[in-house]
Amino acid sequence: MSTASVRSQTPAPSSPTSLDDSQVVGETWRARVRRWRPLLLALAVFVVISVATALMRPSVSKVPYALDNPGSNGAQALGALLREEGVSPRTVRSVSEVLQATAGSSGASDSSQRVTVALIHAGQLSASERSALARSGADVTVIGSTYEDLTGLTELVPSGVSSSTGKRLPPQCSDPDAQAAQSLDGIAGSLALSDDVAAGSPAPDGVVACFPVSAEGDYAYVVAPLEGGGTLRVISDASVVTNDRLAQEGNAALGVRALGHHETLLWMDASHKAALTVWNPGSLPAWLSVTGFQALLALGVLALVRGRRFGRLVDEDLPVLVRATETTRGRARLYHLVGDRHRAARALRAGTARRLGHRLGVPASAEPGTLVEAVASATGHSQRQVHQLLYGPVPDSNRSLADLASQLDHLESEVSHR
Repeated sequence: MSTASVRSQTPAPSSPTSLDDSQVVGETWRARVRRWRPLLLALAVFVVISVATALMRPSVSKVPYALDNPGSNGAQALGALLREEGVSPRTVRSVSEVLQATAGSSGASDSSQRVTVALIHAGQLSASERSALARSGADVTVIGSTYEDLTGLTELVPSGVSSSTGKRLPPQCSDPDAQAAQSLDGIAGSLALSDDVAAGSPAPDGVVACFPVSAEGDYAYVVAPLEGGGTLRVISDASVVTNDRLAQEGNAALGVRALGHHETLLWMDASHKAALTVWNPGSLPAWLSVTGFQALLALGVLALVRGRRFGRLVDEDLPVLVRATETTRGRARLYHLVGDRHRAARALRAGTARRLGHRLGVPASAEPGTLVEAVASATGHSQRQVHQLLYGPVPDSNRSLADLASQLDHLESEVSHR
């Protein structure tokens, strides 16, 4: 056989760019889906079960003092007690809703036709809105008055004077609701009858002041008449009605009785007047947080599985980081160990006075009265209240010292944001 004939019978090599049907250049999408199908099905079942479980749960809130908040700062327990007493509480978000619900109730003798308004963060309302509530004929119970403006509702003046934990406050008044509560404990904030009423002077007509916090005329609970014929009740410390403290002393009795005089209770938090939107966490579906957590968990597992292909992580020494607050915390621990509340309070007040003076242009050499007058003018608080915070007596307990620090910080923030 000739060389030419051999060459003619030898098949020509295939072109490197020509592929037949039996060649595979990579894993197809169909093959990938088939390989991951068990994991995807398991993940889908897991998500469906999680969503179904979350949907079966009752809707809850994390908003402080909300009736559907089961947390320590919520008021769900109080709402349950009120329902057991035949009171129907519901949440409203504007003064117009309150006025619409109270229309025609003014002067009604039947309790089922009267309305009680529970008002939280009263200072977030305008003076005209508070005046409208006072003229509505409804009973208004203010929950938490510290640093709140009550102008339009009453001449009562919020005070920063508090009582320490463990110091029981007797009612010392004739109000039946206060008598039923018998005692309160650990009250933050209080009420003075007015700037013009001196300590020990009789209360104005119709005003009943209970649970005296100090000998200077500061009270934890006050009852007063309203312009429209209703009754104003003020609980100075909002934490009294929270789930965390409701079972302490007479908190439950005072909360239920102060809010349960009528069958209808309108619960209004003035700091949440705007309607809920998709950007507001309160309007998000209850299952969204659970689903998000499950999705993050699935992504973590996927990252762990895929990350093994790239080998272990390489450790690298990082410089030591020291928090800037460590010195402050260490000094606070020393004050706490030796019980030196006098020095701690003096340091807190001196630092606050120095920063307030710098902010308001009051020189350090000025008299205390000059600084008090400037701060009172800038914040709208009475000079008596400002003087009590900056130059008052030494706190008699760690709780009172903590309350003083919080009140000084709040006062400073008011001046900084004016």
